[in-house]
Amino acid sequence: MKRFFSLILILNLLKSGAHIPDSLLLISQQLKTDTDKVNLFYKWGFNNRSADPQLSFECAKYAEEYAKKSNLPFYIAKASNLLGILYFRKHDLRTALFYHKQALRLRTDINHLNGIAMSETNLGNLYSELKHYEAAEKSYLKALEINTHLNDQKQADNCLLNLGVLKTEQKEFESGKYYFSKVLNNASLRYDYELEAMCLNNLAVINIEMNEIDEAIANCNNSIKMKELSDNEMEQADSYLNLALAYFKKKDLKSGLESIETADSIITKFNYISAKISSLKLKADHYKEQKNYESAFNYLAEYHQLKDSIQSAEKLISLNTDFTDFKTETRTVNAENFHFPYLYLNLLIALLILVFIFIFKSQQ
Repeated sequence: MKRFFSLILILNLLKSGAHIPDSLLLISQQLKTDTDKVNLFYKWGFNNRSADPQLSFECAKYAEEYAKKSNLPFYIAKASNLLGILYFRKHDLRTALFYHKQALRLRTDINHLNGIAMSETNLGNLYSELKHYEAAEKSYLKALEINTHLNDQKQADNCLLNLGVLKTEQKEFESGKYYFSKVLNNASLRYDYELEAMCLNNLAVINIEMNEIDEAIANCNNSIKMKELSDNEMEQADSYLNLALAYFKKKDLKSGLESIETADSIITKFNYISAKISSLKLKADHYKEQKNYESAFNYLAEYHQLKDSIQSAEKLISLNTDFTDFKTETRTVNAENFHFPYLYLNLLIALLILVFIFIFKSQQ
């Protein structure tokens, strides 16, 4: 008996998800303008870009179709922007580049400054991923110029932060320090403790690379304080690990091990895996330096084991962020379209259950 009711439940659950795309299309058909349809599909696509990449992609393609029907550059650029984001997440960088360039060109034609800044930032991220550092810097600087002109300080600071990361990756540490220091100053004026902590931590990394150990220790400690003020206990682990590295470089082994111990307690509390990997590597390097090869070997083995398991998990996750490309055709959906008769099937099953009960009782 329970199996019958389970079957009905499953069928109803299938019903609730079976027509999600068609239901969305039905809603779109009730909208008067193509631009309203673009906004509808864009919103659904953007909101589902992480949870359901396939649905997000299909929505983006419908947004693109209706945008082209409207023949309005603003909306074509909007759809192109979403498609660029999705292809970037899929790591199809060539297609992502096409859509982001198209969005930028259209936004430039209509002088949509906010949109231009957004496209330049997206292109900067893409060029950075491709290791085209000169092109990435040019895009970030253009976005910075526009956001400064629009007096959008938060987005301007994001551009400066991107530039700092870019320069650090290129080992241009003085330039990296300049950008991070500038963002730090702006963030302090707004009492943006989270951004201050991020800048201080990035500066500490550069200090360690440049062997500016006392400055690194000071920036790590200040970063920890800012994270306390922003109630960000978990990411204090990153700063404590940087602090440990700075102490080790200063040959202050006691303070270094104490910092690692504090970091490990936070890592355990929050199950902070990426920091755990960094902690294991730091300990392996430290004990190797101390010629304690047994401990170094054990930590290094644990490091590789954890890293390999994370990479395997990321491969599974990447399958979840993928979507299947397809050629779309505009479909018109109306209430007269055929739908599977779940209601009648449910009634039939219920009737069969009643017959079964009646026959069972008659035999008793």
